[in-house]
Amino acid sequence: MERNNIWQQSVNLLDKVLQGTSGLNLPRGDRGDYWPAVVAVFLSQANERLYSIRLLLDNNCEESSALLARSMFELAVNLAYIADNPAKRLPTYLKHGGIPLTNKEAQQLQQKLAQEQPPEVKDVVPGRTWMRLKNMCCDLGSSWLKEYETFYRYASVPTHAGSFTFGKNYEQLLKQQPPSDRDRATVLVTALDFHLRVADVAATVFPEQIKIDTVRELASECSGLGLDLAKGKV
Repeated sequence: MERNNIWQQSVNLLDKVLQGTSGLNLPRGDRGDYWPAVVAVFLSQANERLYSIRLLLDNNCEESSALLARSMFELAVNLAYIADNPAKRLPTYLKHGGIPLTNKEAQQLQQKLAQEQPPEVKDVVPGRTWMRLKNMCCDLGSSWLKEYETFYRYASVPTHAGSFTFGKNYEQLLKQQPPSDRDRATVLVTALDFHLRVADVAATVFPEQIKIDTVRELASECSGLGLDLAKGKV
């Protein structure tokens, strides 16, 4: 297939991905079966961020879109890690986030929320992540760890206002030169790869609504675009 416009190819793939993963009916199960609800939330977040990345790239905001793609990687890592053993890992994840897992915990949370004075931020937002991202990547395998050591570390620099990108940003402002289609496509295809990892898990939980064969066909197309970008064929 001719790939004379990699940006348009990646946008077309995004449209197919969103069409195949949007409109999920939210599960309304009994307390205690949180896994479908968690997967639905992760997929919803992935769709929202993917759409936001497209809007940013349409306006030539390459660096800001990379920050959201970094967040997409975090979504994919967390969900894939939990999916390897939901029975053991999901309760730890939810407990860290303050989600009540028993009726007693739910009542305690309601009492806290009913207090006249709002709770301290430190009591609501944990000071540390539930698991170190690098440790999860190590557990998931070499391909995940490679993404952590390359893209994630690179995107972390502007996320934390690192000075290493100052020169590039200042030069772009002086030249008023927008990113190339290839650069925009690189960010979008990277984000699509992370999104489809989330969608792959979602397809195992909601097989009637999200078709696993379709997700993996889209993932194969995404991989092909990524290889073309890496080899400079566009």
